[in-house]
Amino acid sequence: MDQAAEHRTRANAYLRGGDATAALKECDDGLAKKKDNLPLLILRGNALFELDRLDESRKAYERAVEVGKDEEQRSLSEAFLGIAMVASRQHDWPAAKKQFETLVAVNPKDAISHLNVARMCLEMKDLACAVSHGEEAGKLRGNEEPVLYTLGTIYLAADKGKEAEMTFQHICEVIPGAASCPYGLALVAAKAGDKAKAIAQLEEAVKRKVPNPDKLSIEPGFAAIKDDPAFVALAEKAKQK
Repeated sequence: MDQAAEHRTRANAYLRGGDATAALKECDDGLAKKKDNLPLLILRGNALFELDRLDESRKAYERAVEVGKDEEQRSLSEAFLGIAMVASRQHDWPAAKKQFETLVAVNPKDAISHLNVARMCLEMKDLACAVSHGEEAGKLRGNEEPVLYTLGTIYLAADKGKEAEMTFQHICEVIPGAASCPYGLALVAAKAGDKAKAIAQLEEAVKRKVPNPDKLSIEPGFAAIKDDPAFVALAEKAKQK
């Protein structure tokens, strides 16, 4: 095993163990001996990301892309993803979207990358783009709860209430007992102005233990009913589950 490979092995082990500082040192030591080692550059970006040193992390990933410009793009997927994650954390939606689109180009059947493009499009208020990529993810992995829930929220943002309702309802069909089904249906009802249905669906979602219950009271989708006593009681009940 060459020295760069030894440093990579140790850096990976440190990252898996949660010691990003030690991983970064291993990367730097290895790059001091072989400055353009592609895997070490990517690992360096990972370590810096974990340390929340985002600008430096982005530079490491960008350097990896530059060094690997003559390689197959698939081998740079982790660097593209790294740049996208940094850009997303920094709310640089166009830059993040570009990298996620690159990942889609590398693997058009990557549903998660399609969803990530859709999320960036939502942030940029490009609803047509969000729907297009969200639906593509649904075609690829349409029986998975995270995909269906995200697609439902995309439809809702795009004022496609019927499609959103059908998508959230499909969660109940493929994953019985999932809280995201009635929770999504409550969002649809709230946006439609049907307070009674929204409360009833939300009550069912709370029974099924909604994720992140502390955020229920500040969910933007429930802004229209946030002062309703029944909603306030459900928000408090959710925290006690």
